[in-house]
Formats: sequence, structure tokens, C-alpha cells
Amino acid sequence: MWITRDPDRFVVGINLPWIGYGTDVGASLWFPDGGLSSQPAALDRLARTLAAIAEDGMSAVRVFLLCDARSGVLFDRDGFPAGIDDAVLPDVDAILATARRHHVGVIPVLLDFHLCGEKTIVNGVQLGGHSLLIADHDAGAAFIDRILRPIVERYANDDTVIAWDVMNEPEWCLRGSPLFSATAVSFDALQRFLGEAVACVHRSARQPVTVGCAGTWRLDLVTPLGLDFYQVHWYDRFGWPALTRPVVELGLGDRPVVLGEFAGSSGRIADVLGAAKRAGYEGALVWSALSDDAASAYPPDLGAWIRAHAPVHTDPHS
Repeated sequence: MWITRDPDRFVVGINLPWIGYGTDVGASLWFPDGGLSSQPAALDRLARTLAAIAEDGMSAVRVFLLCDARSGVLFDRDGFPAGIDDAVLPDVDAILATARRHHVGVIPVLLDFHLCGEKTIVNGVQLGGHSLLIADHDAGAAFIDRILRPIVERYANDDTVIAWDVMNEPEWCLRGSPLFSATAVSFDALQRFLGEAVACVHRSARQPVTVGCAGTWRLDLVTPLGLDFYQVHWYDRFGWPALTRPVVELGLGDRPVVLGEFAGSSGRIADVLGAAKRAGYEGALVWSALSDDAASAYPPDLGAWIRAHAPVHTDPHS
């Protein structure tokens, strides 16, 4: 596994979530020829960013693939998942080939919580509106088998893929979350969907599997899923005690825990990384390179911290 219990190892990486949200992988009416493999300027931007990441000594990037299924996923007339389009695998090939050239390991994130957002049509492309995939067991099972499985099987033995992340921050899809109301799903339905997706990835590939938890407040959603390591996110609004709380107090057993997202815009990179290491996290991935939300930043002092702590930084493939 790319992370271990070795106290002398601490993996520092970054989220490079997308060049264009939901359009890097697969075709849509916006990009009928496909994602990154057919967009030279976007692919060049990915390459330049990965080169900078590698130059700064980071060994892992977390990259979003299908997002809210606005691209790459074929549905029948009833909204039932039918398969992936012809652009999906070439686009993922392009991402991994670029990362391989720069010796950076990739954690592909299969889905994002915006899958459960309210349906919106923008220039012919549907954004969100796919809660049925979680709420309806048959639709979810078909999605896992026809959409997720072919992707995972294709890269089951690819060393550039260092782990699979089934879904980013699924807690926001739950009823009672502040983001969605009419399109939210039940706890049981979401846990079932995640569990079946995790089981599919375990059957289909040899890499470890995780879920990108939004924080530590609903870890009961993922603890029964048989994850190979846990991943939690932290932002300033959660409060400093939420970061410094020892990992052993989270009740996650003997599985490693990674800080999968933390804000890079606070100017406290050294403080955050030091606190995460002392708390018992096995690594941390800053949010983020190239995203366009308020929390994103590529801190200029990140590379300096990594170089200063070189003995605890390792190649994820070792």
C-alpha cells in the first residue's frame, strides 16, 4: 500500500481535481469528441501542473473522474445507466500517462456528491439529478456494474493508480445536509450504494480503496464498508481541535487514516502538516491545484515544507 504505519513516512500530495469539472473524462454535448484526450490545451495544462507538483516533491494527486455524471455516462430513455461512452477510457489513459511521465501516483475519485444535486440542464447537458442511482437499488447496481466496473478493471494492475476513491464527500447527499433537500437520499441507501461500489472495486482491482469523507462527524457511514484506509477532510471552519484530535480517538481500528483535503489558502501549511503528522495521519493532500473555489490554493511554501522534511516523504509506489 502507498501508506503504512511506519512513523518515519508521511506522504504529502495534492488534489488536482480537474481541469474542467466533469468534462475531463468522457463526451458530452459540450465536448462531443471527449475530454482531455481530445483537448490538447487542457491536456497540456495538466502536464504543466503535474510537472510543478513533481518538482515540489509531491508523490500523489487526487483526481476526479465522473463527478456528477455530466459526461461519459450513457443513460437510456428512462434514466437507467447503460454504459460508458467511447471517450472515457482514452481520457483516463491520458491522465495516467501524463502522471506516469512525471512519476506521480494518482488516486482517481470515481464520483462526487454533486451527483445528488438538483437536475439542471445547461446547453443540453444535465448537471446533477442522479439521486436515483443511490436511492434505487437496481439503478445503483447497474451503475456500479456498467459504469464503475469497466473503468476499475481497465486499470486494475496499473501502478500509476495508487488507490481508488469511490466517492467524494458523500455525506452531503444525506437527508438533513445543508446542500440538498428534495434530491437527498437516506443513510441506508447511501451506505448500501457505497458498500456495493467498494466491494466491486475490491473484486475488480488490486489497489486499496477509500471514500473521501467530508469530515469526522459521519464516519459511521463508511466504517462498515471494509475500506483499506480512511480519508477525512478538514477546513478552517471545522476548527483547529478537529485537526489536532488524535486519530486513535476516531474509533477507526487499525486502518491508516489520511487527511484527504485541507485548505491551502490559510498560509499555515507548516502548521497544518505538522499538526496532521502529530495527530497520527499517514499523509495529507492539499486542496488544491487548479480548482476554482474559495478554499483552493497552491501554497508557495508547500514545496519548501516537503524539502525540509524530506526524510518523511516517500514514493507512493514503494
